[in-house]
Amino acid sequence: MNTDTYERIAKAALNQYTVVEGKLQFLGHSGNVTFYVEAPEEKFLLRIHQPFSGLQDDIWQRPDIIESELLWLEALRRDTNVIVQEPVQNLKGRWVTQVLADDTQDVFYCSLLRWIDGYVSADTHRTPQQAYQLGSLIAQLHRHSSQWKLPQNFVRPIFDENRLCTALSALYPAVSYGLISPEHYKMLTVATQKIESMMKTLGQAQDVWGLIHADLHESNYLFHNEQIRPIDFARCGFGYYLYDIAESIQYLQTQVRSSFFEGYQTIRKLPDRYLEIVEGFLIMAIIYNYSFLLNNPKEHQWISDDVQHIAKRHLHKYLEDESFLLDLGEIEPAPTLNCR
Repeated sequence: MNTDTYERIAKAALNQYTVVEGKLQFLGHSGNVTFYVEAPEEKFLLRIHQPFSGLQDDIWQRPDIIESELLWLEALRRDTNVIVQEPVQNLKGRWVTQVLADDTQDVFYCSLLRWIDGYVSADTHRTPQQAYQLGSLIAQLHRHSSQWKLPQNFVRPIFDENRLCTALSALYPAVSYGLISPEHYKMLTVATQKIESMMKTLGQAQDVWGLIHADLHESNYLFHNEQIRPIDFARCGFGYYLYDIAESIQYLQTQVRSSFFEGYQTIRKLPDRYLEIVEGFLIMAIIYNYSFLLNNPKEHQWISDDVQHIAKRHLHKYLEDESFLLDLGEIEPAPTLNCR
């Protein structure tokens, strides 16, 4: 579908809100199609929950899944001091808006969020203070998650052993494509087995497992007046809090990661062996990312290059029980992928 078609769907969705239609600006298409809406009194983000072809499974487009994300955002806005994008109900009092395409009669699910000010920093080198703030921010999300009573019929995807194994299997075609060597795929397989065993020992008690953002990389938080604001909760789900940390910390330079953990522990205590556990989850996050991007041919060369980088930097050490997360001799982290 082209941008004009999505714009017609966006306008049809806006007609179901009390928003006076203003300027629509197409922002992008990845996990969702997004538009910036500038109305006379307010600004909004309109999302059409239609992923870029092949980049993710249909579960993320289910209306009950989308509604649950919006319920958490509403609770965070109500219960915490964290600045998040407030979801807006439509004229029927619903969080998710349904639109039928004129030509095909296909159903599209849309949601509307109030815009929050801030900017994504193009400089990927975070200062110790920024890493400290990011750690504190994630800890605030985890504290809320661990205390929040879930609404009835709340449902989000689960980041567990099954999803990890599915991601590893989905990555196997990369071997036949010549993107990943059989040796490196074997290393990823053995690492997956080690991570699975680790997860079994962790259990799923309330202090270690709950609702997580699951995608808080550097393009998914804004800077505003020395404050960090999280955005794009579209991949939130149930998982380990330390996995959420790994998803975020992998993009920080090694020398500021200690500051991240310091910031986190001003809000929540970290468990024993947290470094070792986060290292396993960092490998898990990388496997997820590769499997997600494999369906996009434009990312194939990056995957091929990065697997060699990761095997040398992380996998060898992880499989030999050597720590790597805070090793100042490490090569810099790979650049953030913004395609999710």
